[in-house]
Amino acid sequence: MNLMQIKKLFGRRCIKISIVILFIGLYALGMYINYDEYRDTIVAKQQENMLGITRSICRSVELYFESIIDTMESISGDREFIQDISRISETGEKNVILDEFRAYYNSKSELVDRIYFIDSIGKVVSYYPDGGEEIYLENKEDIEIALKTRQTHIGRAYMHKDLKIFVVNIFKPVFIDEEFKGVIAISLSLDVIYDNLIAPVKVGQKGYVMVKDQEGIIIMHPVKEQVGMDVIESRKKAYPSLEYQELERLVSEQLEGEEGTKIYHSYWWGDNVLKKTKKLNAYTPLKFGDYFWVVALTTSYEEIADPINKFLLKSFCNSIAIAVIMGLFLIVLFNMKKNKDELEKETKYLKMLNETSEQLRKQEAELYHSQKLKMIGTLAGGIAHDINNLLTPILGYSELLLMGFSEDCEEYEEVQEIYKAAQKGKELTQQMLVLARSDSNIIQDELVDINFALKDTLKLLKTLVPKKIVINEYIEQKCGFINISYTQIHQVLFNLCTNAYQSMDGSGVMEVSLKVISGKKAQQISSKLSAKKDYAEIIIKDSGCGMDEETLARIFEPFFTTKEIGDGTGLGLFVVQSIIEKHNGIILANSSVGVGSTFKIYFPLVNGNVNNFEASKRKEKSEVKRILIVDDNEEVIKVLKKGLQQQGYKVVYYTSPIQALKVWKANYNLYDIVITDFMMSDMRGNELAREMKAVKPGIPIILMTGYMDSELVEKDKDIFDGYLPKPIEISALVRLIKDIK
Repeated sequence: MNLMQIKKLFGRRCIKISIVILFIGLYALGMYINYDEYRDTIVAKQQENMLGITRSICRSVELYFESIIDTMESISGDREFIQDISRISETGEKNVILDEFRAYYNSKSELVDRIYFIDSIGKVVSYYPDGGEEIYLENKEDIEIALKTRQTHIGRAYMHKDLKIFVVNIFKPVFIDEEFKGVIAISLSLDVIYDNLIAPVKVGQKGYVMVKDQEGIIIMHPVKEQVGMDVIESRKKAYPSLEYQELERLVSEQLEGEEGTKIYHSYWWGDNVLKKTKKLNAYTPLKFGDYFWVVALTTSYEEIADPINKFLLKSFCNSIAIAVIMGLFLIVLFNMKKNKDELEKETKYLKMLNETSEQLRKQEAELYHSQKLKMIGTLAGGIAHDINNLLTPILGYSELLLMGFSEDCEEYEEVQEIYKAAQKGKELTQQMLVLARSDSNIIQDELVDINFALKDTLKLLKTLVPKKIVINEYIEQKCGFINISYTQIHQVLFNLCTNAYQSMDGSGVMEVSLKVISGKKAQQISSKLSAKKDYAEIIIKDSGCGMDEETLARIFEPFFTTKEIGDGTGLGLFVVQSIIEKHNGIILANSSVGVGSTFKIYFPLVNGNVNNFEASKRKEKSEVKRILIVDDNEEVIKVLKKGLQQQGYKVVYYTSPIQALKVWKANYNLYDIVITDFMMSDMRGNELAREMKAVKPGIPIILMTGYMDSELVEKDKDIFDGYLPKPIEISALVRLIKDIK
């Protein structure tokens, strides 16, 4: 081989090598560009998710404070409490602990550190629990603001000098007959708020959430030793040799009071060796009047970028190996296609991983929503219990007065208005109990004539609707009976009819129809309906404003409402759907904006000889003469005793279940029936009933209550012979007594 041939061969090889190197370079450049775009997209998405988390935390804290303020209303609105505390303030007695404070604290001890009353001149009159002279109200400026503005006020967070924890005070003004008496103050530990609402949030292995005030002082942090530190100055003192420029810029932006995200370099302060590292941060301000907190979420940039970097390195090395081994451009192209397939597989895997992560996030959100509904339901059940005890005397005495007046009497209409208002209050508490899901297993169903229920509802509705609204009725005769409590079917019909006429803004046409459809036709309407039963079809149609598709899709969600704040609870249609579906029916809705809405209800009709069933219910019953009532609310007992005595019954009552049980064991043959409340201080109604039936198994026992746990109902349902929810109507109680004895 001569020199010319050698040069030519060397030249060809150089060209091939150059092509291979050029291809590898171009491929590497393309891979890096794709990697850079993909990395930026992933990081931006992570920042967006982190910002969503900080917003969610802020909203959770807001709701937490709102719930505390709402519970304070039970004390600030108690007239008897205000009079007592005013008397104590005037006499100058020292820290007289009131029962209201003790009861409130015992019910909220896991949330509330201490409760105070401060009179109108700023003097602490009473607080609980008693801790000697030590109190938490160190921030006098907040007390002055609360006394000056006379409005609900959330104070600034401050470090308690003795307990070494951050505390925030909530102030609630107290008035009696529009006269300002002072404020109720609740002290909350920020450690409790952080542990319950913020600490469970985890992002990555090192990610955490911290909260600082508008001065840059850390008030909540997973590392308790850092609470109270200035984010910048405290760390400069501890580590003067470190660089803080990027951290200072981040904190400066956070303290401007706006939300945002940032990529910066800083240190993991909990590490043994401090090393500068890249971080992601998202922050949202939580505003309270003229000041704010900053909720900041920090996580490691490397936790997001490392998997992408490893993927890039692996792909790049594979490409180089293929190019070197094969040595030919066409073979390199072939292996590039193979590598592309692998890349698509990896992308598909990452997509599947993202979808799985999204599903887990949704499940976590659903669980959180379920837990929140359960908490709200428990609170609603407790409130309904107290309201029902208050409504029972109102409803009972107004019913007794109506029995004593003739309809042409001057006072009859006034008393009737009181009775109607109490009934509306009763309907509202029933909605609350459906939300709490406490009475769903104990309300007793009965055979209800659907024609009578619908006509009775329309009769009441016509007294309420404006004169310019026309109600057209298309009701078939004798459609039959459905198995449901009369109260619930009335609640369903009245709620839907009320929504219909309210949507027409004072004028329009409402159509109400009732007919029977066969099971075959019903199943064509919905697969949830059975072809073996006939159904009552109720249609309520209005010519109102209508709804768009987005609103229509959410109308059955709890707490969703299109009404103004204060005009609706958002529970009406949720309760309606719950009642209908519980009784094996369905509700369908259709609406168009500017045209109106149509609601269709389908209830299964009761098959068989209804007349024979009704006759068996009217069989002769033995007369009850002697009744024992047990309830720790004396006002409830008074109205029940008076109402039953007017019906010819002999009534003996006790406000202490323990005393009642003692008398029962000695003289159980003196009574024909027992009526007991469930929620009593010394002993619950199910425990009392079990003890009584152990002595006299055949004694009929009626349970009455404003709120009861459904799990206890299911456990002890065989103990009771009848159930009546509060507030109690005398006529309903008399009917139940006659039915069970």
